[in-house]
Amino acid sequence: MKKLIVAFIESEWYSMNIEDSDDFIKTLNYSSSNFYITFQTSDLIREFKSRRIKKLPKIIDLESFDKQMSQEGKEFRDNGVWKALGFLRYHKAIDSEFKLSIENIKSFLEKIAFLYDRLLKKEEEEKIRFENIEIEINKLIFERQSLGVRINLDIAKQRCVEIERKIYSLKNDLQLKYNIFTTDNIESQRYYLEKNNYRIIKSYRYTFEVHKKDDKICGLFYELIRNEQDLDSLLYIVSHWGGKERTFPSFHGFGTITSRIILRQPSLQNLRKTNRDIIIPDRGMKFLYVDYSQFEAGILASLSKDSKLIELYNSDIYEDLAEKVLKNRALRKDAKIIFYRYMYGDDSLTKEVKSYFQNFKELEKFKNKVEKELKEKNKIGTKFGNYRHASNEDNIWALSHVVQSTASYVYKIALLKVKKEVIAAEFLMPMHDGTVYQINELEYEGAKAEIERIYKDAFKKICPQIEPKLNSSELFE
Repeated sequence: MKKLIVAFIESEWYSMNIEDSDDFIKTLNYSSSNFYITFQTSDLIREFKSRRIKKLPKIIDLESFDKQMSQEGKEFRDNGVWKALGFLRYHKAIDSEFKLSIENIKSFLEKIAFLYDRLLKKEEEEKIRFENIEIEINKLIFERQSLGVRINLDIAKQRCVEIERKIYSLKNDLQLKYNIFTTDNIESQRYYLEKNNYRIIKSYRYTFEVHKKDDKICGLFYELIRNEQDLDSLLYIVSHWGGKERTFPSFHGFGTITSRIILRQPSLQNLRKTNRDIIIPDRGMKFLYVDYSQFEAGILASLSKDSKLIELYNSDIYEDLAEKVLKNRALRKDAKIIFYRYMYGDDSLTKEVKSYFQNFKELEKFKNKVEKELKEKNKIGTKFGNYRHASNEDNIWALSHVVQSTASYVYKIALLKVKKEVIAAEFLMPMHDGTVYQINELEYEGAKAEIERIYKDAFKKICPQIEPKLNSSELFE
């Protein structure tokens, strides 16, 4: 077995043995026992697919690896966009004048090999997690990337037309009614939020969603961003390779600092529910969409050991919040947003909301403990690794990081156990708190029961204070 750093430049693949830099060749040899370390994961998978290689080797995506091992949020990097040269410059392996070329490709691969080894040895907990969890997750998601996802191209084309009309209408409203002319410009969006003293929570899109009911312009911006994201995904599907029936999303196993699995190009997991019907199962298969109920809320209840919160999980935390604060139990979705704002440290919450959470004494103690630990240690994580370092900015995310990192660990444990034990089920794509599987129609009911058991067991093992609840459906949309 070899660990090879591989890169594609000027129409050629180059490979270098990470443990012996003299083992450097201008080609890409395949062996199912090798590890392939690359920043060009999608290109590498396509290369193996073009050679009709059915069994993918183990592939390590450098971007995901860097996010896990560096343990730094995007605020540490210039613009949050990961690139190989930026990775090397950030870690002081090259200077700003370095330009990649055929002449220095070996030196380039040597520098990546050096950084890979250095980061792997940085934190023992992260190394254990990487070797036991993340490598296997990479194998699972890259196999699906190679196989692709079946889609209805006719519906996708129809939706492109409909969404383009909707975007045109939204831009017209923003421009003609509110004199906001550069609607796609991030600076314009940020200016509007800051002008109205809206604290940016997680992202601009999420912040617009938080305020969309009370601010018409926020609602328009939110709808514009959501529709533009869907249009980008649909245009990618109808215009890129894959034939008439399939699209091949790029997967990132450690796509965020909390280790969520992210799909890019196209971002199928972020499609609005009304557009998910473009995704269809392979012939002879049926969808199973299995989703954790109150996932983060249940994790927070168990970690904090707050008996009142645990008791509410057994009924519905979000409905209780909706009833007590919003005076309408039907406003569950709005209450869920409030819960996430609390978890993310949003201090602009109303007095009524703050008063509601102060009733959970153990939860408040746990929140204070987590925030204190971040200040003292300058990083926060879980007992399963997945730390995040503090920056010089306002580090309000401490509680959210602990909860979401735990959630991603539970989720990945469930994915791997299903992969090992439920042969009839094919992993298709991750959602936020759940998964879309496709299952042979003849084995559907038995496979469904096994998957539900595995998901509950994975949750219960990490969060023993609660009795996990699931939602499952044949309808993905």
